[in-house]
Amino acid sequence: MKIGFIGTGKIGTAIVQGLLQAKTASEDIYIYDGGHASAQKLATRYGLQLVDTYNEFEPCEAVIVAVGGSTIDNIFIKLGQVYHGIIISTGGGDLKKVKQLISADATFVKVVPNTPVKIGRGITVISFLSEEKQEVIEITKNIFACMGDVYVVPENKLGIYGTIAGCTPAYVDLLIQALSDAAVENGVKRTDSYEIIEKMLIGTAQLALDTKNYQKN
Repeated sequence: MKIGFIGTGKIGTAIVQGLLQAKTASEDIYIYDGGHASAQKLATRYGLQLVDTYNEFEPCEAVIVAVGGSTIDNIFIKLGQVYHGIIISTGGGDLKKVKQLISADATFVKVVPNTPVKIGRGITVISFLSEEKQEVIEITKNIFACMGDVYVVPENKLGIYGTIAGCTPAYVDLLIQALSDAAVENGVKRTDSYEIIEKMLIGTAQLALDTKNYQKN
């Protein structure tokens, strides 16, 4: 499966790395240049296809738009005029409104992945139009299932699901750092503190999954 990317920031890069770890061939990943050094650097590092125009995404089964901000609608419009596959946004956009902006034979999907997708341990939350074709649903789910767990939710629930899965890793990182700082102040080696804390979190999470304590509450 060939997959295109517009945007190579933190989440775009994490998805590329996750796909590569899942044995997606580097030549099957297309990166839009757009004059961005990050895109050129990523393509060179992994031997990816670097493209200069949206027309060159035509061989791709899906294009992931990992861009946020006010310019995103313009990207959807320009991409949707020349590309006729699955447009997947990690940066927002209303499903029905964007569908009206793109060509009739293109489709639009919203996803919220978290950064652990880069190591195949991620969580991706996905929203589809209610009338979306089953083929589109399966293709999109398969893209992200190779990088971790996938949850399909209504669009009005995407924000809360995505916040839990997508934002929490940053808070966990801060927790690890704070606990490590406290440990070091009390004589624990920095390397030991990080290893102990990280293994403690993994073990605690696995215990919670195994025992399913939430079902008892």
